[in-house]
Parts: sequence; C-alpha cells; structure tokens
Amino acid sequence: RSIRQRCLNPQHKHYHRYGGRGITMCEAWAASYEAFKADVGEPALGMSLDRIDNNGNYEPNNVRWATRKAQANNRTTNVVVEHDGKSMTLKQWAEHLGWKYGLLGSRWKKGVRGAELFAPPEYTRGALIEFNGEAHTLPEWEKISGVKYQTLRWRTKHGKPLL
Repeated sequence: RSIRQRCLNPQHKHYHRYGGRGITMCEAWAASYEAFKADVGEPALGMSLDRIDNNGNYEPNNVRWATRKAQANNRTTNVVVEHDGKSMTLKQWAEHLGWKYGLLGSRWKKGVRGAELFAPPEYTRGALIEFNGEAHTLPEWEKISGVKYQTLRWRTKHGKPLL
C-alpha cells in the first residue's frame, strides 16, 4: 500500500521522491497484493523492502528484503567513493577502516579527495607521544603534567614542544 501511494499518488507527502522522479510500481503489483506477495514472499524479522537500484522501479528484479543498515547504505544521498579498487559509501569505508564516520565525513565536507581522504588520522587517543624519553598517551600526559588535553593536542598538532 505504501509503495503504491509513494509512486502513484501525487498527494502523498513523499511522492516527489518516488513517482515525482519517475519511480513506478510494476502493473501486476499495483493491481494485486497477491501478485506482489508471490514475487517477493514474506520478509524475515527486521527486514523491509528495498530497491536494489535506487533509481529503478519497484519490480521483481529490482527489490529485496533488507535490513535498515543495508537500506541506509543504498540511499541516493550517500557519498560513494572508489578507493583501492572498491566502491563503498563513506560510512562503509569508515567501518572497513575501523575509523569513526565523522573523520571521513568532515574531510569530505572540507573538499578532501583521493588518497588524502584515506590518510591515517594524525592522532588517536591511544597513540603514544614520546617526550624526554617517556612515552604516554595525551590523556596520561595531561594527568602527569596538569596541562589541559586540548593544549597538549594543539602543541602536538602544530609541532610545538609537548611541555
């Protein structure tokens, strides 16, 4: 019912994102719920219908039952980046690299592209910083020295002496 409304009813609040941009529903499904059910079957728990090609129509060869996460990675608003012969969204790249999404997202918004986008972060909270023959993390240096973390971070980032 929701698919029909989004694709066929210009009064529906999301019509502009579906029918309004040319997304249709195959005639057999629009005419019969039984035809739809015969083609796609019942969803597993936690799954909902997703179009494989987000610009394609709701039709037998272009739909699947998918998790919310899979659907989130299949949105038209996602940034898809090719790197090392793989094509993934920024979110998928962050997960693949074990990084926080915010790192790649903020770099992308700043216009960083290519290899620089995937350059390792300059500092992570667990990184050891060596000073006067001792190696500690910045939070540890903060406790040892009494100097605020943000100040230590700024000094490290700008090549200044730690203390």
